[in-house]
Amino acid sequence: MAINKGWDGKILVGSGEMAQINSWEISFAGDALENTAFGDTVHDRGFEPGLRSHTVTFSGYYEDSDTAQSALVDNMMSTNASAASTLVLLHNKTTGSKAGFTGSAVITGLTVGEPVDGLATFNGTAQISGGLSTYSTA
Repeated sequence: MAINKGWDGKILVGSGEMAQINSWEISFAGDALENTAFGDTVHDRGFEPGLRSHTVTFSGYYEDSDTAQSALVDNMMSTNASAASTLVLLHNKTTGSKAGFTGSAVITGLTVGEPVDGLATFNGTAQISGGLSTYSTA
């Protein structure tokens, strides 16, 4: 299996590609539930697997004409409760074949930056709700 090249990555919000993103990351976490009880003779703590969570972070450059970036910003600025977005995080976007991860995401933070000596930046975080799945197309 070949190692993925970073330049092949991208993010889809729904079915639209988010422009100017140059980095994304998924953090996989799981709870460890202690099941140690009085009288255990092993004298070591015991644990069982608990709930899992997946946190997504992404960053790149801000492009105010980008539909996907604008949709996330509008969602966070709405006076209504934020809606979940379907995120697809691709690590292989070769012609005719795409592979990565997908899930329903609750956007938990967005940052738009405007440095005096550089390009405008766009960063975000999201929690995956209901589990993360692999994504692939032929």
